[in-house]
Amino acid sequence: MPHEDISKSIAMLACGSAIVVEASSPSGGKTKFRSTFVGLMPKKFMLIQQPDINRNKDIADKINHGVACTIRSLVEGKEGAVVAFVTSIIRTVQSPAKMILLNIPQKIALQRLRKVTRIDTLLNVEIKNDTLVKKAIMANLSTDGCLLHVKKTEQFSPEENESIMFSITDADHDNFTEILGNVCNKKSSNSLDYIGIKFDDTSLTKVSDLVKKILFQQ
Repeated sequence: MPHEDISKSIAMLACGSAIVVEASSPSGGKTKFRSTFVGLMPKKFMLIQQPDINRNKDIADKINHGVACTIRSLVEGKEGAVVAFVTSIIRTVQSPAKMILLNIPQKIALQRLRKVTRIDTLLNVEIKNDTLVKKAIMANLSTDGCLLHVKKTEQFSPEENESIMFSITDADHDNFTEILGNVCNKKSSNSLDYIGIKFDDTSLTKVSDLVKKILFQQ
């Protein structure tokens, strides 16, 4: 990929964007840490924030010259996209702030979130339907919809196009509540209903935040 195209792709990352760095040591060990994209000198180098080594000593031997790093981040926009690339560390700097200089990558992968294969989640959810509260499992998720696994009961048997509201109950995601969607398809086994949900427009921002958290959680 020409340098101009690579620089243009990297420039989609705004200064201050949250990134996830996966650094590989010469011995083969890998460490993930969160950082912040600081900026770009086209055709020369990129800058990211150096993590606090005192709080994570495992990182210390993985931010040296030549260490390979995989960078991932979310590009904000109408739909959003995941940007990912492999680079290597040039060196660290201590002034005016602690930062890491990275080589310009040879290629960049950019994938629209709406085209990403559904993410396996297995999150616990509670479905609210009138006075009924029903437990279920969110088996997978995309920015458009999800698949719920629900134990079959006579009290709860939603039909296509029926509206459903649910909340995630897992501790790490329990701030994602009152997600609204419509049943777009339904299949059954002897014990389970497999309910495909298409998210309502009013919940898309909330769902997008959930996708980001799952993609980039540590």
